[in-house]
Amino acid sequence: MNLIRGMKYHTEIEKQHSHQAKMFLVNNSLTKKILAIEDVGDYIPGSVMVQDLDIMVNTYMNQFGCDFLRNSSEELRLMGGEYFDRFFPAEEMKLLKPELFQLVKEQDTNKLHSFYQRVRPNADHDYSWYLTTSRLYPAEHAAEGYKMVHIAIAANMLSYAGKKLNQLVGEDIFIRQNLARFNLLTSREKQIISLIVEGRSSYEIAESLFISQHTVNAHRKNIIHKLENNSLCQLVKIAVCFGLV
Repeated sequence: MNLIRGMKYHTEIEKQHSHQAKMFLVNNSLTKKILAIEDVGDYIPGSVMVQDLDIMVNTYMNQFGCDFLRNSSEELRLMGGEYFDRFFPAEEMKLLKPELFQLVKEQDTNKLHSFYQRVRPNADHDYSWYLTTSRLYPAEHAAEGYKMVHIAIAANMLSYAGKKLNQLVGEDIFIRQNLARFNLLTSREKQIISLIVEGRSSYEIAESLFISQHTVNAHRKNIIHKLENNSLCQLVKIAVCFGLV
């Protein structure tokens, strides 16, 4: 019995990693302006929301999300912060907010944050479980700061959503296999990877970042440990696949 439970857990973890990899690719396409949120939002079989962090309001919700929450995108925008109080359990939002604030604080547009959450359209309905993936991306104009995109897929629709997303962004096995390790990296470590791939020495990296060579070497050791690889070829592949160069 324990073995069966263990096998199911392993399958669920793999399913989550596959989902996160696809969300990473979708977000990469949005960040690089290859795709526009308005073009792909209604193709994704889940709720897609864009949040303006300067004024803390929703600037976009796809049709799937609007239908589920039974409000138009404009009505959701006008709710402001009340949006979170109305549709999500207060005790879960209390736990989730610090995690999202930390994501904003780090200002790392290459980092994903995924979590399960419960959502309901109103008090007359039961909560439904969703796997939500959030990521920062720059606003259209630098002066506007960052926005955050949230893509939420119903927990019982992950397999179907995966097939749809494959049609949109394809399947990148390398990203799926390395995303969990990549998410362990700090913003500084990602910055150093970019410089290593450019061919900079530890001395040159230290000079450009105004830190000591000892600190650079410590970061390099941490990078090797987290990625479980010390191959320059693999480091270059990670930098390219995850948009560090």
